[in-house]
Amino acid sequence: MLRLAALYPLFALLARAAAEAEGHGAEPSITFKWINFAILAVGLIYLIAKFALPALKARASAIGEDLASSKATVQQAEAQVAQLTSKLSNFDSEIKSIRERALAEREAEGKRIAEQTQLMLAKVAAHRETEIGNLTQVAQSQLRSFTVEKALEIAHARLATQTDPATQGALVAAFVSDLKQQEAR
Repeated sequence: MLRLAALYPLFALLARAAAEAEGHGAEPSITFKWINFAILAVGLIYLIAKFALPALKARASAIGEDLASSKATVQQAEAQVAQLTSKLSNFDSEIKSIRERALAEREAEGKRIAEQTQLMLAKVAAHRETEIGNLTQVAQSQLRSFTVEKALEIAHARLATQTDPATQGALVAAFVSDLKQQEAR
């Protein structure tokens, strides 16, 4: 309301200028033109102050907030770059240590496998020797059995051709007395 009261003298002056212009009938006076210009200027200033300045202030504060946010983002990105750079600088040493550990593990694994292979070969050789010994004993036993069988066959054939019943009786008696002597011991 106070603003309208401040404009009241201006309206009065405008009304007087309009009355003069009607009275003369022709061209409006220079005073009327200046008053018109002043009203237009005051209206424009009022509109600018009412609508444009708050919008510009809001836009300026939004831009300020965006700048602050951008600065924070830039600082965060720089921190990440510094962190990645430090990781990259340590990357070569980490790769080297990983390779060294892998080589050491490979050598240890190779030694372990070689030891296991030697142990397995020793077990196989021992098993082979045991198996050969067992097979040799079996073969010798079979050979003895075969030899005894053949000797008995030959002896039986000779006895059948060379001995008579009296000789056979004497041989049996000698065998029985041999058995008794062995039991007595």
